[in-house]
Amino acid sequence: FMKLLLPLAWLYGLATSLRNYLYDIGHYRSAKFEAPIICVGNLAVGGSGKTPMVEYLIRHLN
Repeated sequence: FMKLLLPLAWLYGLATSLRNYLYDIGHYRSAKFEAPIICVGNLAVGGSGKTPMVEYLIRHLN
């Protein structure tokens, strides 16, 4: 199983490095927004506490 995943990990690392390089040289640019943005999330789906955190932030920031 590892023999299958290792080449995929190398390809992913290469693609990520290329993307980062393109941002560094200015080929890609980050988006700019007038309003501040708060992102609450991660790769976990369900049960990681995102909804309670958003509810807390809404109450705290209003």
